[in-house]
Amino acid sequence: MLNKEKLVGVGLITLLHLCFFSVCVAGQNQPCRPSSCGDMLNISDPFRLKGDPSGCGDSRYELACENNRTILNLYRGKYYVEEINYQNYSIRVVDPGLKKGNCLSTPLYHLTPENFSYDHPYAWPYDWGFRTTVLMSCSRPISDDKFIPITSCNSTNGTTSSSSQPYHYALSGDGESLQVGDLPGSCTIGKSIFSKLGAASEPGNRSMSSLQDQLLLGIELSFLQIQCIRECRVKGQSCYMDYTVNSVKCDDPNSCKDLSDDCYKPIWLKGLIIILQIIFASIYTPIIAAGILGRALLGVVLSYGIYKLRQRHISKHDTTKEIP
Repeated sequence: MLNKEKLVGVGLITLLHLCFFSVCVAGQNQPCRPSSCGDMLNISDPFRLKGDPSGCGDSRYELACENNRTILNLYRGKYYVEEINYQNYSIRVVDPGLKKGNCLSTPLYHLTPENFSYDHPYAWPYDWGFRTTVLMSCSRPISDDKFIPITSCNSTNGTTSSSSQPYHYALSGDGESLQVGDLPGSCTIGKSIFSKLGAASEPGNRSMSSLQDQLLLGIELSFLQIQCIRECRVKGQSCYMDYTVNSVKCDDPNSCKDLSDDCYKPIWLKGLIIILQIIFASIYTPIIAAGILGRALLGVVLSYGIYKLRQRHISKHDTTKEIP
């Protein structure tokens, strides 16, 4: 009877250990759940929120949650995250200084495509395009529809304008439509604001309100770099990023990098060609050297012969002069 009780006790203890072990393993293998902050409900790999478990997301793509807003810290600036698109590896952020209102606000930070290096976690691809808005103060009014009259929240508008320059305008366009020659000589250029390339409004319908909507689109950055790291660089391969289709291509440093015929020759044939080149050089190099030496010796002999003939000619001429 006692043995049966012991067996039952041992069995219960073993069962409890197995259950505990199963719960621990399940907890360790449980995938990271998406994080949320305010309106951002699906913050997942490669992104992570500050304070998430260490194994979740990539530390290079850590975001913060402040005052119920998702924040991206970038180049000593804090940007509001408006959208993350995991399909095309893009994240759209807005400068917190930009606001919709009765006056045109300006960014707190100055961010351009040139800020981003090749190996930075984020990129601002030129292939995606961007819109440039130039703010200016002018000494007299401008009637051209391309120039949008604005009311600046900052009276100087980023310029050194004075009371004699009360007219404020904005000129907005992409790289092809915005030209330096479009700026009047009577205007002082202030800040330049870069934003996502959206649909441009017609010249006659441009207003400060539509310009604010354009600027509030923010900028769109790519995080395609994470695919380069995970698919190529972990294998010791270089990576090419194609932002037009949002894909990466790995490049083996030991593979052929051109489309010449040499690229497709088998290794044994390449080795045979190298050996033949060495043999050819060893045979013909002495012959070529001998030919050059022979030509040099022939030149010396000819020069000496000419010299002797001239000496004989001079000797005969002197003898003729001495005969009475």
